[in-house]
Amino acid sequence: MLSNVTFFLARRYLRAKRSFVSVITVISILGVAVGVLMMIVVSSVMKGFEGEFRKVLIGSEPHILLHPQDKEPTDAKSTADVLAKVRQQPDVLAASSYINSVMYAEHDGLQSGMDVLGLPEDGAKFYMAKIAKHKLEGSLELTPGGVVCADYVSGQLNVHPGDTLSVYASSNVTSAVKRFRIASDEQDETKRHAAYKEIKLHPKEIKLLGSTRAESAGSYGYVTLETAQQVLGFGDQVSGVLIELKQPGEVKDAIKRFTAAGVIPANWSASLWTDAGDARLAAMSNERVMMWIVLLIIAIVAAFSVMNTTITVTTQKRREIGVLTALGSRQSQIIGIFVTQAAFVGMLGTLTGLILSGLVLRYRDEIRLGIAVLSGGSASADSGMFLATIPAQIEPWFIVVTCLGSISFCLLAALPPAWLASKVDPAVALRD
Repeated sequence: MLSNVTFFLARRYLRAKRSFVSVITVISILGVAVGVLMMIVVSSVMKGFEGEFRKVLIGSEPHILLHPQDKEPTDAKSTADVLAKVRQQPDVLAASSYINSVMYAEHDGLQSGMDVLGLPEDGAKFYMAKIAKHKLEGSLELTPGGVVCADYVSGQLNVHPGDTLSVYASSNVTSAVKRFRIASDEQDETKRHAAYKEIKLHPKEIKLLGSTRAESAGSYGYVTLETAQQVLGFGDQVSGVLIELKQPGEVKDAIKRFTAAGVIPANWSASLWTDAGDARLAAMSNERVMMWIVLLIIAIVAAFSVMNTTITVTTQKRREIGVLTALGSRQSQIIGIFVTQAAFVGMLGTLTGLILSGLVLRYRDEIRLGIAVLSGGSASADSGMFLATIPAQIEPWFIVVTCLGSISFCLLAALPPAWLASKVDPAVALRD
């Protein structure tokens, strides 16, 4: 019976019409709603961005590269032994030998460097299929004497599929630079000019097959293993073993299993896809933590508005509180009235914020489009671009924690003024 009275009075005070209390109650509800809205939307978008960045890394970087610790080329036999062991592992989706080095390219006086990945025919088909959605021009089917490069390289060289490039191994360029420096130190002019004439880069010509979008497919240039061995001077050697996993997110656990199974030789090491973005992923995690702190402060500020509402109501209802106390209401019942009112405000605000956050996340791209149109920016983005749409990843546990936390803050904020109201002397309250 008493709990029904508490509930009735809390609802009655909450639904007061045409009064200052009703205005600040609505403001409190909106404050809580905005806090919940921001926490859910911002957290979901930041989590989505992190997920998209991981997808880009997984979709553009080799999952694992096994290679000698000194990263020097190794003979085909030792690589074949490692490759055979790797292919027996249940985690492995595909594996092949590879060559990785830097190659310099030239076309009509324009120059650019590229990080080259040389793959055998079977490995090339699988790997190029992985990045096929990021193709810009030409074909991604690797053939001997051809190269697929990133768009920024083709842009620097001003080339298109079918054009011929003159390419040099980085070792040739380094050797030529050293010989040039030695020749420059020669005091005899005749010998110096003779030394200059002996410096040659011995370029090889390859054809541009196609190009990929660097921001989503990575910056590698792709050639066949045979082409890489010829251009880069590897002979019959390779850099190591490239591995694609069934579950790339478990790459560190996979390495532990490979090590335990004796797959990785003692003098070899592994480069993981996470290495390419570890710093950025760590930065994004820190950004999320800092953003949660900022949003938590916003939620606390919203809770203070609930406290203000409770203070206002307890001040205006001072005589009624005195009457209830005089009629025998306990202190806990008085507190319960105003805490229940705060609970209503918290639940209404949380529910409103939850609904609004769902709508914002559902129509986030339409909202982005509307803002772009109003601000005069680009109204559309290429579907192949990184973050062509606003990513979002909703975490149910975070929504539950946010909603419960929001209501809890409202209840805690109402306790101090409710407790003070319950301490009112009924004689003084009725006389005021």
